[in-house]
Amino acid sequence: MNNLEKLQQLTGITAEEISDALDVDLSLVLSWQNDEEMPTVAEFEALVGIFSSQLDAQGIEQQSKQHPIHIRLSLDYLMNIGLTTSDWITLKWAFEGQWHGDKLAVGFFDQGKLVRTVESNNAFVEAFAGYLILQTEGEFEPYIDEFDDDKEYDWRLLRVSGDQFKDVTQSLITTHLPEIML
Repeated sequence: MNNLEKLQQLTGITAEEISDALDVDLSLVLSWQNDEEMPTVAEFEALVGIFSSQLDAQGIEQQSKQHPIHIRLSLDYLMNIGLTTSDWITLKWAFEGQWHGDKLAVGFFDQGKLVRTVESNNAFVEAFAGYLILQTEGEFEPYIDEFDDDKEYDWRLLRVSGDQFKDVTQSLITTHLPEIML
């Protein structure tokens, strides 16, 4: 399970465009999408570069013409394993401008009730030491609060507007999770 198709949806990049950009057969790109074959390290790096530059361009288009750094997605995000701080900043940069004031956040849920949100970059680093695990061995990982007797929380990526939220997890990562509603 990987986020290749998900990133194509988010950026509008087709399998044909990936094939052309990497100078590989379309059938190979399709086999990557279907987890039938694994890209080489160089192909992974090229894929990350393609999607990073497109998300960066979306952020510039929506938010500001002044963008001092170019942020890259991680291979872990592409492989649907985890979100690094860089992934978090990239996704926030690319989508918050389109959301007209809404924020990307991670929400912690206890028995379906939202108990905490993480919105800022600093809060992301503090909550997850800069790395939110998405899945291990194909299974979605709960958030384990080591400072509260290892209490487990369900979590989702949220689009937050005031005290309202929309679960956007499935639009940003490949999962088979039920959507959490307000």
